[in-house]
Parts: sequence; C-alpha cells; structure tokens
Amino acid sequence: MTIMDLRDVYRKIPHRYESTNHLLTSGLDIIWRRIAAGAAVKAAEAAGNSGAGTWLDLCSGTGETALLLSRRSPADTIIISADFSVPMLLEGVRRRSEETFVPAAASADALPFPDGTFDLVTVTFAARNLRSRGGLFADSLKEIRRVLKPGGIFLNLETSQPTAAPVRSILHTYAGVVVGRIGKTLTGESEGYAYLSGSIRSFPGPGILASEMTEAGFSHVTWRKLMFGIVAIHTAVA
Repeated sequence: MTIMDLRDVYRKIPHRYESTNHLLTSGLDIIWRRIAAGAAVKAAEAAGNSGAGTWLDLCSGTGETALLLSRRSPADTIIISADFSVPMLLEGVRRRSEETFVPAAASADALPFPDGTFDLVTVTFAARNLRSRGGLFADSLKEIRRVLKPGGIFLNLETSQPTAAPVRSILHTYAGVVVGRIGKTLTGESEGYAYLSGSIRSFPGPGILASEMTEAGFSHVTWRKLMFGIVAIHTAVA
C-alpha cells in the first residue's frame, strides 16, 4: 500500500476511527495509551524535563494520546499533535476543541520543525504504518531524533510479537480473521483494515525494534511488554 493509499484510507474513516479501535481491542487500547502517556511523562521527568517544555505527539491521528499527555503535563507545556492526515486532525479538533494541544499537518519522514525543538516525542500505534513502507520508518526515526533536544525522550507504543507461541498464534489468528472483517463492517473500508491485519502479523518483536532505534542513533533503548507481549512500549534517549 502506498502513502497516497493510506491518506485515502484515513480520509474516509476519521469519524469512526476511535470507536472502531476501541471495539477491536475491547477497550484495551485506551488503557495502553494511558499507560504509555504516564510512562512518557515519567521518562521526561527522569531526564530532567519536569518543567514546562515542548512535546510532540507524532502520527497523532485524532489526538487521543495528545489529550492524555496534555492532562498529565506540567503547566505551560506546549503539546503539538501532528499527523499527515488533515481529516484525522480536523476530527480531533472537532472532538477536543477545548483541549490544550496544537494540531499540525506533518509527515513523519520530513518534519517541519527545527533541530532540537522537543523535549519529548511520542508515537502510538503508528510505527507499523511507517515500517511497512520501505525506508520510511528509518527516515522517520532519524527525523524524530533530529527534532529532539539532546537527552530528549522518544516513546513508542505499538503492537508486538509475543514470545509465547500460543499467545502469538492467538494474536495472528485474531488479526487475520477478525480485524479485517470488523473494520470493514464498521467503516466500510476493506483495504485499510486488511492492511492493518497484515501489519500486525508482520511487525517485529521488541528486540528487533529496539535495534532499529539504536541504529537510528538513540541510546538507552528499553522496552516494556503489556498484555503478554501483544503490545510493547519502547523508550529511548536522543
């Protein structure tokens, strides 16, 4: 699937995007985002960024994670909610017009921000899209590191590959059989959710992802598994 195809997918589904994700995960994605947002704030504080700073929620979609960050951030923190899909950003503005974050149209591999702008960058449930399109993920990691201040924190929340074979088999079966069908039924978008199904099954385990982050120049890369390794939170220092 090309970048233009993904733009078209997200153009069609903004109003049903969040509710579909909640149904597909039985609401667990809400909990995972909350855990990730809390971990991001703690990591920023541990790195000495406990005061007001500038944070970026990249590939933000409708701003669910940006909202969680805004509610946990120190006073006067500036939070940018950036995504390449303008319709998704507009849906986020419609839903959260009174929240304290700023929407910005931006592609992850060519961020319109100066070097060393941010104290924290988060990406939640978007690395699969980036990694499945050739060198886009590697370019995006380099861009994330570029716009982070030295010592700034990068946190990534994404589906992963459970170590236990039975759990991994259940995940792959669910992704292969259920995700595409439910996504199509709720949104009318068959191609996009078939793509989602495949990307869940092909995304690497946490060790490989950590190695790719290290190759992009990040240090102190660690990860935390959730839900038997179905998802993982990676944290790294620029």
